[in-house]
Amino acid sequence: MRKLVGRTLIGMAATVLAAALLAPAAVASPIGDAEAAMMAAWEKAGGDSSPLGARKGDVYPAGDGFALDFDGGKMFYTTDTGAKFLYGPILDKYDTLGGPPASDLGFPTINEVPGLAGPDSRVATFSASDKPVIFWTPDHGAFVVRGALNAAWDKLGSSGGVLGAPIGDETYDGEVTAQKFSGGEISWNRKTKEFTTNPAALADQLKGLQVAIDPTAAINMAWRAAGGAAGPLGAKQGGSYPIGGDGIAQNFASGKVFFSPATGANALESDILAKYESLGGPVGSDLGFPTANESDGGIAPSSRIATFSAADKPVIFWTSNHGAFVVRGSMKAAWDKLRGPTGKLGAPVDDQAVNGDVVSQQFTGGKVAWNRAKNSFTTDPSNLAPLLSGLQVSGQNQPSTAAMPSHAKKFALHWWWLLVAAAALALVALSALVAWGWRRRRRSRGDTAAYEPPVEGGWGHDDVDAATEHFALDDLYPADQQPPPDAGPAARVSWGRAAGAAADLDEDVQHGGEAPPESEEGPGHFEGPGADDEDPDAVDTDSIPAVSAAALSEAGYVDVPDEDVYPEADYAESDYTDTDYTDTDYAQAPDAAVSEAVAAGAEPRTGRHAAVDADDASEPASGPAGRPTIHLPLDDPYQVPDGYPIKASARFGLYYTPGSELYHDTLAEIWLSSEEVAQANGFLKAD
Repeated sequence: MRKLVGRTLIGMAATVLAAALLAPAAVASPIGDAEAAMMAAWEKAGGDSSPLGARKGDVYPAGDGFALDFDGGKMFYTTDTGAKFLYGPILDKYDTLGGPPASDLGFPTINEVPGLAGPDSRVATFSASDKPVIFWTPDHGAFVVRGALNAAWDKLGSSGGVLGAPIGDETYDGEVTAQKFSGGEISWNRKTKEFTTNPAALADQLKGLQVAIDPTAAINMAWRAAGGAAGPLGAKQGGSYPIGGDGIAQNFASGKVFFSPATGANALESDILAKYESLGGPVGSDLGFPTANESDGGIAPSSRIATFSAADKPVIFWTSNHGAFVVRGSMKAAWDKLRGPTGKLGAPVDDQAVNGDVVSQQFTGGKVAWNRAKNSFTTDPSNLAPLLSGLQVSGQNQPSTAAMPSHAKKFALHWWWLLVAAAALALVALSALVAWGWRRRRRSRGDTAAYEPPVEGGWGHDDVDAATEHFALDDLYPADQQPPPDAGPAARVSWGRAAGAAADLDEDVQHGGEAPPESEEGPGHFEGPGADDEDPDAVDTDSIPAVSAAALSEAGYVDVPDEDVYPEADYAESDYTDTDYTDTDYAQAPDAAVSEAVAAGAEPRTGRHAAVDADDASEPASGPAGRPTIHLPLDDPYQVPDGYPIKASARFGLYYTPGSELYHDTLAEIWLSSEEVAQANGFLKAD
């Protein structure tokens, strides 16, 4: 019995001890901590006499934190921000935007306080990553300033600076966010990260201002640009989640916002979102991420368009009459050239089809087909094809062509090509002529000039050996052309050197021609230039008989004076080793040789005793040429060459003036100086 009573007492004591130890933990619940913190802040602000007034009700959850109502305002609490209160117009603005659960402002980070615009202004800051504030003045009301606009506003002095207080919420126009203030306006482009201002001079103070926008802030901005909770996307559902390699997505009641570092955050709504996700979305399709918020398509009664990041620039276009279809690649290029959905083709009525090398797509206004192998377009109706001439298709190195009916001015194309061909042939002919003249001049300059040895001299035995070392004289000459044994020495002949006769003689010996008669000094003893002085163009391969003195006199050769008739060249003194040439009688050349020498008078003179014509090598300058009327495209085919404003398509015989609607979208094949030149060359003006 004692044991039983003892065990009972011990159990009761343990229960009491456990309850005592666990009681503090029960009291330290999140809602209890929130209540304690908010009541402490209320007491500090003045309790019942504070702007909040008396307490109303209990603490309740609000988003990721808690809230407590008072007669004149509210207290909000999170572990990160602590207990902060709002009241009056700023609290009304906060609640209108959805408060902690539905807005993207976060929780207040300070108690509402007077602003810099004066004691009557009020301001409160919030915990969202783009640092939003709600600023109120009695003259204008309460408005949110956040993100890049808030950074610029702060840089310019906030409400106490030149811009003053906000007089409206931010507005969106494509990539540009803008907000008006009492002293001006700020705009910011989310793609270029550049600011513009009114007054414009304020923008200089914002150059280099860096604005960090994280994925959450970017998603919230895209949602607000689409209309926020009251817009087509509706209220936010859950938190963001990763998608694809580096993407993030956020669900809303009637759409989604997709984010990637390369594209930023962009919203898609119901019908286009359904088409996108049916193709696989950013993960399963090859469209990539959206690059802009879905927007109006420009066609009544209802149309929408969204652009995507793939290299061929795809879009999804939706109309209430036909539905949503993808337009991309060559079809997108042709569609854009024809002014998209509001142009001649209209809206797509189906996705593109592929048949071999041909890609085609049907639109409300016709059909476009593109042959990948030929890089050419055809259209239905066919009159659209010329408008696609020169169109660049992504992935193709050359501008596209366009198949079209025969043109009345088809011959103009052939004539233009004939002009180019004629110019090319003339250039080739001129180049050949210049090259021939250059080679002739080099050859004439290369000839070595010197005087013959005197007639009394003779070639040494070494020289004859060099010329006939492989042949006996009996082998070189037939028996009927050899002198009789008792014949005396033949008369010696002095050969003129101007035409290289000595070289000819040596050449004749090597090719089986008649050998010269023996000199006094023995058979085969000759004097004259060596084989190195041979001029291949002057070689005569016919056999010639030995020339006697009588034959020379009959031919009219006369002796020339020993005095050289060439003027002495004016050379500066220098260390120069002269070749041992001895003067000799100069034989008068025959008429043919004289004529040749006269004709060669225009060529430069060479040799030690010849005055060099220093200016001979210079070509006469050509006169000024007329300015061409045709210009080929520059490295940038869309850049207009100076003085050639007219674009022309030789393929279709059309030309485009700067005032033409298609001028800036047409790739010029050639540029012309005026319309008159275009018409003179057979081109027709494009409609």
